[in-house]
Amino acid sequence: MEPSALKLYILLMVLFTLGGVLKANDKSDLNSVEPEYDEPAIIERINKMTSEVVPPRYDMVVKSYLTTYTIKKRDKAENILGKQIIYFPLFEDKFKKAGLPLDLKYLSVVESALDPKAVSRVGATGLWQFMPSTGKYFGLEINNMVDERSDPKRSTDAAIVYLSKLYERFGNWELAIAAYNSGGGRVSRAIKRSRSKNFWKVRRFLPRETRNYVPAFIAATYLIKHYEEHELNPRYPNLDMQLTQTMSVYDQITFYEIAQVTGLPLDMIEALNPAYLQGIIPAQQKGYFVTLPKRVMPAFEEYLNKKRPDYEARMRVKSIPVYISKPQSAGNSQYQKSSYTVLSGETIESIASKTGCAVHQIKAWNNLDSTKLELGQQLNIYVPLRIKQFDILGKVPLLIPIAAAPLPESIEAMHDYSMSVKDIQKQLVEYNGFLCYKLFRRESPFDVSLKLPFISYSVLSRLNELKNNHALNPGTLLKVKKL
Repeated sequence: MEPSALKLYILLMVLFTLGGVLKANDKSDLNSVEPEYDEPAIIERINKMTSEVVPPRYDMVVKSYLTTYTIKKRDKAENILGKQIIYFPLFEDKFKKAGLPLDLKYLSVVESALDPKAVSRVGATGLWQFMPSTGKYFGLEINNMVDERSDPKRSTDAAIVYLSKLYERFGNWELAIAAYNSGGGRVSRAIKRSRSKNFWKVRRFLPRETRNYVPAFIAATYLIKHYEEHELNPRYPNLDMQLTQTMSVYDQITFYEIAQVTGLPLDMIEALNPAYLQGIIPAQQKGYFVTLPKRVMPAFEEYLNKKRPDYEARMRVKSIPVYISKPQSAGNSQYQKSSYTVLSGETIESIASKTGCAVHQIKAWNNLDSTKLELGQQLNIYVPLRIKQFDILGKVPLLIPIAAAPLPESIEAMHDYSMSVKDIQKQLVEYNGFLCYKLFRRESPFDVSLKLPFISYSVLSRLNELKNNHALNPGTLLKVKKL
């Protein structure tokens, strides 16, 4: 072999060997970051856990759920951990007032993974997964405009009544939450067959899903209490979703109108008010809840006051862009981060009450793993910068937002909307004397009305004689204007 060829051969062999070593090291690095299921440590933690609802215990079903949370579907677990900052303060407040164990909040993790729009394969809906008949029985309104099974406050109230009745019937929480899943009748029959009121003895006479329900509750409890040991990072929503306020409205108002008043993106309004199916809060004498970020509530309340028939001042309209969505972090710029010094005798609960936020929020903002505080400790607190949407001109208030803008005379007149003029033009065609919107993919009429905010959902439905908001197939033409 020629010297030059030998050198080349040696060089290639060195590179090949080095490549193998690097690959091996890469593989080792990858393996080192894979989550580990340390069963002895997990069993020890579970044995030390306490609960007023279900005394913790470890079995293969609990292991299966924990493996899913900590190994297989970590993304799902991190989403759940992030959402608790929204819903757990509400649950705890309502459970405390009802005299129920606070640990019942973990039931919603099992039921819906803290998703108010969750729908099961059999049609159970909401955070607490009510079937239509059960929801109506416990006072929830369900129709083509409103589904209060998805309303966090109304559905939690209904769940409290239901759980209280089940506990009164069965005398322990394990059987009560099993009955919440499968119905009181099935649990009663299982008790009769097993001749016991011990869930773990009754368990084998229950349907499979219900047999696994209490272990799922134990796993959910473990997840919330010990996620840090598994290096799970909660995906907290932005501050607009955390620091909210709820009020009742009595007259009809659309999400689009709220967006104009507040500057909030439509998807956030929908996320905070998931019970309204058409993007419209109907008029009702008893009122409906509307939830919005605290920072925009003063402007919204002022707008409602100025809409009252007895308000004599002149109202003016100013065009404001309405967005379908904004980046997740966009709302955070509307908050000021301040430092709070813990004083003598103060608790995290008293500070939460004083600052208008929740204990869960203070813990998340400060990476606290317990509620214990020290004298002089510095806490990060976020304060909303409340918007001022209304200016006073002498004695005449300038009301910025108003109802949906009229249909423009020409396509070119459209601006500041969620779709660009170019995109809108691509989907508008003339047909049978109408200007029509052509669907390129499967969409609901309400989705279309959000894309074309110059026409409301109600007008779009009336113009096309639509009786529901079911998704329409690609190629469908929706009339938007008579030519």
